[in-house]
Amino acid sequence: MDSRIPTNGKVSEARIKGGISNTLAVFDLDDTLIISTAKIQVLDTRTGKVIKSLTPAEFNFFKPTSKHTLSFSEFEDFDILKQASFITDVLEQLKNFYNSGVHVAIVTARSNSKMVRDFFLHNGIDIHPDLVIAVNDPKHNLKGNIAERKKAALHQLVEDGYSDFIFFDDNDDNLRLAKEVEKEKDVKVKTVKV
Repeated sequence: MDSRIPTNGKVSEARIKGGISNTLAVFDLDDTLIISTAKIQVLDTRTGKVIKSLTPAEFNFFKPTSKHTLSFSEFEDFDILKQASFITDVLEQLKNFYNSGVHVAIVTARSNSKMVRDFFLHNGIDIHPDLVIAVNDPKHNLKGNIAERKKAALHQLVEDGYSDFIFFDDNDDNLRLAKEVEKEKDVKVKTVKV
């Protein structure tokens, strides 16, 4: 038996069902695997009125001020998520990993891990629930900005026994901090900018 297989019950079921894999292909969701119509609403703090709506790509470069309140409510709407379109070439890579026995994880800025997993189930892809991490989901208790939370999620996955990561994301900060995990832990992290 591989001594790196966790015995704490977390992910070990995935290793039993999917076979042993020290490699984990990690995919961001929005603008990496899917294109969704969901937008981030920038509200005026004083009036509550929408100032502008941002796509996830636009949000990557947006610097809110104290005059702004952000609403991510459209990212909580399962009907909007179900209507998203897959980025075909990235989805094919996910399926190739999945079908070859390499474990697949979703690490997304969204805040509802169950909804993200249900989206994949709706599309015929059964990703183990412990490998679907919405970093803003309160159940994960992750701190910091999105990139820091994604990095913390990778740290947790290292603790679960994974040592070889392929990390797909569209955001440079997320990719940079994911690569730092390689220096902090005895693991390999290959980053892929989508």
